[in-house]
Amino acid sequence: MAKKIPQIWLDWILENITLGVDLDDIYYTLVQNGFKKKDINSVLNNYKPKKKLDEALLDKDKIIKRNVKEFKKQFKEIPSYTEVGFSKQKLPKEIHKKINQFYKSNLKNKKEENVAGGYIQNVKEDKQSSITIELPEDLRDEIHFSIQDLIENWSGVKLLPTYVYGVRMYLDGAILNSHKDREETHIIGTIINIDQKVRNDWYLEIEDHQKKLHKVLLEPGEMIFYESATLKHGRPEPLSGEYYSNIFCHYMPKMVI
Repeated sequence: MAKKIPQIWLDWILENITLGVDLDDIYYTLVQNGFKKKDINSVLNNYKPKKKLDEALLDKDKIIKRNVKEFKKQFKEIPSYTEVGFSKQKLPKEIHKKINQFYKSNLKNKKEENVAGGYIQNVKEDKQSSITIELPEDLRDEIHFSIQDLIENWSGVKLLPTYVYGVRMYLDGAILNSHKDREETHIIGTIINIDQKVRNDWYLEIEDHQKKLHKVLLEPGEMIFYESATLKHGRPEPLSGEYYSNIFCHYMPKMVI
């Protein structure tokens, strides 16, 4: 849904510009997150992108926006879809293999990540908290659709794929502050563990629908389905190790065709 650009995103824009991130990437990230082009132009000094955004992505964004609008008409609050709110699962072998092949062949393409909202921090002063490896759009779609039947069966609702983020590699000393995900498009989520090199187990802490706190441990090839917009989750203990690599997938209940 189109909206004014809040301060949290203005901070994100400034930090990414400071880091030297391509303005096209910043521009299209804002478009894909539902901001009006006139508002983007006002904060980016009427910047004109050099690369044309894939029309298929624009079509997908239109579908998501319509779905969000219809969802908000029908629900004043996000319902609970499962009794507990999360479930640990195994990633299907075929997509696990494809992800691993891409991940190992693109480790050289890691770049610094700057997450809006300051959810990721590092307890070690002046140390990076996370880096990322971008995923090609076709692989993002394949990840989404390869687990869709599983997550629909778990949630009991037909789902619209919204976003898949690149591989995030948390680094030594990183913490993920407890939070809930975006209500518009991140209603049901998946965390897929790809790889890790740790000295100590690094747990995801997540509340269930009864506010009871759980600690969930993922190994490479495992994933957690969770109601990400309604359940608080985070990793408050600092990562003790070299890295911990995840992919995040998001869905919302399907309201429109």
